[in-house]
Amino acid sequence: MTTEMGQSRPRSFSRRNVTFAAIFVCFSVATGIYAYRTLKIGTAAEMGSGFFPVMLSIVLALLALAVAFTPLSSGAQPLRFASIKSSILVMGAPLVFGLTIQSLGLVIAVALTIFLSSFASRFATLRQSLLLAAGFTIFCVAVFHFLLNLPIPLWGDLIIG
Repeated sequence: MTTEMGQSRPRSFSRRNVTFAAIFVCFSVATGIYAYRTLKIGTAAEMGSGFFPVMLSIVLALLALAVAFTPLSSGAQPLRFASIKSSILVMGAPLVFGLTIQSLGLVIAVALTIFLSSFASRFATLRQSLLLAAGFTIFCVAVFHFLLNLPIPLWGDLIIG
């Protein structure tokens, strides 16, 4: 950026972006170190249980750094808190998944988790939520069950009997 006189003006960065980026970098570093020390990493060809958490923590840290140094736009909206309903739905989604994956299986656990968490948006409609849940379930089954051959049952104990 230059001024009318040709002098360079320093770019202004969002304090909010830098603050949230610092939080996410700290979280990703702590998670990555924990996974690296406690889980088997393996290689890209033979991934251990710690491979994905370590890679995910690296990606999260890089994304956080990218956000930290994004210049502040003039039309940036002020930070607002999410509604209680949205917060509960988003934070409860991993709990729903964790509590249903064994008993209901991958298909129903993913569909239920996505369907419920989609209502965190105030713009969500029933039709959109059903389509999102169906599409994401098909994607997860294709990737995790068929492509990666993970030992996750498609149908759980309650469904099969």
